[in-house]
Order: sequence, then C-alpha cells, then structure tokens
Amino acid sequence: MRFYTGGFGTCATALALALPAQADVTPAQVWEDLSELLEGVGYEVSVSESESGGNLLLGDLTLRMAIPESEGQAAGDVIVGLADLTLEDLGDGTVGLRFPSPMPIEVRVTEEGGDPVEMTLELAQDGLSLIASGDPDALAYAYRAEATRLELVRLLAEGEELPRDVFSARLGTGPLSGTSAVSTSDGKRRYSHSYSTDELRYDISGSDPEQPDATGQVSGRLTGLSSRGESVLPESGDQADAAAIMSAGFEGSGSFTFESGQTSFAFTDGGDTMTGSSSSQGGKLDGALDGERMSYALALDSLTYEAEGGELPFPVSAAIEQVGLNLSLPLAKSDTPQDMAFGVTFGGLTLSDAIWGIFDPGGTLPRDPATLAFDLTGKVTPLVSVFDAAGLSKLEAEQTAPAELNALTLNNLTLSAAGAKITGQGDFAFNQEDTESFGGMPAPQGEVNFTLSGANGLIDKLIAMGLLSQQDAMGARMMLGMFTVPGAEPDTQTSKIEVNDQGQVLANGQRIK
Repeated sequence: MRFYTGGFGTCATALALALPAQADVTPAQVWEDLSELLEGVGYEVSVSESESGGNLLLGDLTLRMAIPESEGQAAGDVIVGLADLTLEDLGDGTVGLRFPSPMPIEVRVTEEGGDPVEMTLELAQDGLSLIASGDPDALAYAYRAEATRLELVRLLAEGEELPRDVFSARLGTGPLSGTSAVSTSDGKRRYSHSYSTDELRYDISGSDPEQPDATGQVSGRLTGLSSRGESVLPESGDQADAAAIMSAGFEGSGSFTFESGQTSFAFTDGGDTMTGSSSSQGGKLDGALDGERMSYALALDSLTYEAEGGELPFPVSAAIEQVGLNLSLPLAKSDTPQDMAFGVTFGGLTLSDAIWGIFDPGGTLPRDPATLAFDLTGKVTPLVSVFDAAGLSKLEAEQTAPAELNALTLNNLTLSAAGAKITGQGDFAFNQEDTESFGGMPAPQGEVNFTLSGANGLIDKLIAMGLLSQQDAMGARMMLGMFTVPGAEPDTQTSKIEVNDQGQVLANGQRIK
C-alpha cells in the first residue's frame, strides 16, 4: 500500500489540479509535467508513448522506487504497473486524462533476502472527469467523479497467494471533486490542492489460514471529508536524501477535516466473537513541515465506543467529549533557543455503569465526566539537525541529548475525576551550567502553583468503599499537609512549589530540599 499513498496518490493528486487558464497546453506538455513530478518524488518512470489524432497514448506505464537502504544493504524496491492511459487534446487548449475503468494496478514490493509481496488493485471510477489546463510552467487540473472504488483483488505473500476469503480490502468514495495547481520557478516546484467528498467507506476482513476459526472484520465510513495542502519541492539535490531536500527549501503544510465517522468490528477466535463499534462527530488534523521545524495538531469531537462478547465479561461502553493533541518542535541545529509546544486533552470522559460497577458497585463515587488536559510551551536549543544521521549517531555514542531544555511553562494543567480536581500553572528556566544539583539534569529555577479541591472527600469515599485503609488514608492526608495549605473554600488546598537559584526546593515557603 506504500505505492497507493506515495505513488498512485501522488500521481492522482498531480493528475487533478484546476484554475481557469488562458494559455494552451498540449498532451505532451501535461505528460512531461506529470513524469517530472513522479521522478521528483523518487520514481523511475518507464513507458511507451505513441500519438494518435493529436492524443498521447501511454502504454506499459511502470513506476519503480527503491526502498531506502538499511545498514548499508539495499532493502529492495517497489514496482507499480498501471494500465494504459490516454491524454486527449480537447481542442480548446485543455487536455483530458482518460483512465480505463476498472483500472488494474500491479504492485510488487521486494525486500533483500525475502519473498516479494505482490498485489493487484482494481480502481473503478463512475463519471470521472479530469482536465488539465494552463501552460507548461503553471499547470492546473480539475477533477470530479460520482464515485470511486479501490479493491484488492490479488495478494501474494511469503510465496503463497491468499484467497479473497482469507483477506480482502475495499475502499470507496461518494461524489468527490478537487482542484490542484503546480508551477515551476526559481528551481522549485510549488503544489497546492483542495479536495472534498461526501463519503469515504472502507471494509477490511481476514482470517488466519492456519486457524480458520480466527477471523476479523472492520468496516466504517467518514462523511464530509475535505483537505487542503501546499508544498514546495526543490528540483535540485538527491530526492532520496531528506537532509538535502530540507536544506534546499522543502516546505509542506496541509489540513484534513471530516464531519462524522463510524466504525464497526467483529473478531472471532475459537468460537468466541467480540463485536463493537465506535463513532465521532467530526475532527481536524493540521500539519506543517520544513527544514526548520514541524507542527502537528489533532482534534476529535464526541467519541463513543461500545464492545461486547469475546473475553469481555459484560458489555462495555465509554464516551469522551474531546480529544486533542498538539506538538511543535524545531528540527534544525541552532545556537539560540527555539520555541516548542506540547499539549494533550482528554475532556469529558464517561464510563458505562457496568465498568463503574467493577470497583464501585454501590455508587459511592461521583460519576461526573473526567478530564485530563495540559498545555506546555518552552524553549529548546537543538544541538543537531534531526536530518543529520551522522550527527545523531555521534551524540548517541557520546550519550548526549540532542537538544538542551532552556525554559518550560505549564500554561494549564487540569485533572478531574470522581469529585476531585487539581489545576496548575508555572514557569521554569534551566541552568545548563549546573548539572550537579539535580542528578545530571540542568538545574531548574522557578515555581509552579496548584489548586486542589475535593481531595479529603475522595479519601473518605475510598475508605467507605474499602479501597483505602485508615492507615493509608492518614499517610495521604499527611502528604497533603506537607505540600499544601488550606484554601479559601471547604475541602480545598493550594500549593506553591519553588526552586531557587541555590538549588533549594520549597513548598509554600518551607524548604524540602
């Protein structure tokens, strides 16, 4: 499947662009652009070309990409064979790209010392229209289709062909449309795209050939999908060398959203079957990457999960209102501190009564939605580029961290569950010259403040449930007394943890280190 995302996906995206253009473009010019794109991302292109009535016919189209070397050994290659394609002169300065439907796609992956993996995929399109326009230095493509279907029709692995009742996979989309544009200037190729489809469906099933009663099936759908992206790919340099590409000016950014999603599954083993489903009410993924830094942000809304059967003693279900993850890191070596960020959110988690009943059958604990969330920002100084393999290996041999941590800010911490809640904020700077005070790590200086509510009430409930002994509860309350002071409201505590410039640690003004 590597070909589908990196090869045919690249080809189809590049085959799919579109903005109104005044200049004319010929079939030969469109194919030159597409072949340069494929070669630019690392494929060797083999094809027979012929002309008929102003159209360009492409036969025996084969793409080959070497698998990156591992420990100095050639890892193998991926070979993709496509059906014949036609680039048709539409007579108005635009070119139509015509694919057979269904279109077979042959994929062969060979690894050093192993049996090849061979796949035959079949791509079918209903009502496909794909038109190229513009001029050779600024091509645009537009496409639309009523539906597409991609199906695995043959799979050969470890020298044996797996029948379709052993393993099968299907992917389909509803009405879809998209535009893309590619231009060349200053030794760089610039790409942009937008895509949307009403629905994406998938269905994967399989069984163990040696254990016929061990089977599995997963199917689902996403609705309201859309994506946008932009990238800049340098034409010079070794396209297989990530460091060279990044230093030559590679840039990429994009976003993906969907409105809803549903998945169902069933797994059988030894006569026991577990079934379940999950759903969400939309989500978004944003990302960006260049030679200097990377960023990533994921958000999902209203996730639910249900399962029963198999080894589960009873049906289980859970829901969470929000899931979030964000990460931003510098990638290039630097002599000065660079920004970083990391955050996680699991907001509004609820569990079914059956799960609660395992440890709280009497309903003693509050069953309010639980939340875990934190947001960190800071400064780090990278000592080596993440694309510098030799530099990373040297640091690993020297047992040196690849970056220095200079500063860290806890913008927000929230943890709430079973009637108790803790929040916190704080700032620390790190002294790279002092690695003695804290066991080899740079010495921190700063403070963090916490607010705790409901802790004593939770301890009382755990005692009543028999989950916490009186002796353990006394120890827990003593720890609270050491690190906190009473707050303004009943059953609340606050805590101020400081680290000063002498390496001393203080809790609410009292030295503890």
